[in-house]
Amino acid sequence: MKILKELDELTAAEVISPEVAERIRDYAQERAQSSASHRLLTVFGALGAILIALGIIVLLAHNWDELPRWIKTIISFLPLLTGQAACGYLLFKKGLTSWWGEAAAAFTALSIGAAIAMVHQVYNLPDSSFASFLTLWLILALPTLYLMRSRATAVLYYIGIGALCILGYREWPTYYTSLVTFTLILPFYIWHIRYKANSAITHVFHWLTVVFTGIALSVLSTNIRDDSTILWFVLLAAIYLMIGKYLQTSIYYNAYKVAALLCIPICFFIEDFPSFNNYTLYTTIAIVLFYFLLIAKYYYIDKKEKVLDLVLVFPLLYIFSIYL
Repeated sequence: MKILKELDELTAAEVISPEVAERIRDYAQERAQSSASHRLLTVFGALGAILIALGIIVLLAHNWDELPRWIKTIISFLPLLTGQAACGYLLFKKGLTSWWGEAAAAFTALSIGAAIAMVHQVYNLPDSSFASFLTLWLILALPTLYLMRSRATAVLYYIGIGALCILGYREWPTYYTSLVTFTLILPFYIWHIRYKANSAITHVFHWLTVVFTGIALSVLSTNIRDDSTILWFVLLAAIYLMIGKYLQTSIYYNAYKVAALLCIPICFFIEDFPSFNNYTLYTTIAIVLFYFLLIAKYYYIDKKEKVLDLVLVFPLLYIFSIYL
């Protein structure tokens, strides 16, 4: 709490008494301990739900062939219905602040995938690719994520879209699908940036977003067989630097700034320089102009800092060195 930094000053100015200052410190300490305990219960609740769901899947898979079809159908939907009932009860009766909400949402999200796989097997539906299965799973799990505001489900969703993007290697429909599913989670991520900027889970979302965009750019460069991969990563690092500036968090939690500061020096030591064609040149110019606009907005319109950070110059130096 920010007021803790001013307690000594307020006490010295006799605005509050030492007794009141001590009570405020005790309250802040109890609140911090309660918050840490709640986060720990949330993590273990989500992990417990995931382990229970996986255990049920393994148990059913071991005895699956011996069951009649109607029992298989009931069993296929039973975990999903149980998870949805728990989510509905928590949503309308208990609220979403409990760690039970995270556990129920994570269990429901995993049950959706299990139900899809088991129904497909029970009724011997036509074979489909793993990418199609994963896409359907992600789309059906999305309402659970938003209704329950489940951060554990969001982490699982990021893992799913990352796997889907990797499956998009040489498969354009799958690759584009991964980008669409990524945009579906952006409102959830942006909400955390606006209202829970200093939360630990928001820092996790930063890293997951950075990793996904890096994977997406790598797969795109591979699919189009472009030799300008290094240039695209430098341009992405430039945008990361400005995003990191706007986040204004510590370097230890600022995934965008850390990724950019790691990416740019590595690119400087790679000897294979990309060649400029018309498409590469025009795209680079557009991104550089956008980069200049972000810098101008940050320093001259928003006036967040007075002195230009020299790190922002390094992406431009690299681009100009390639062009020259």
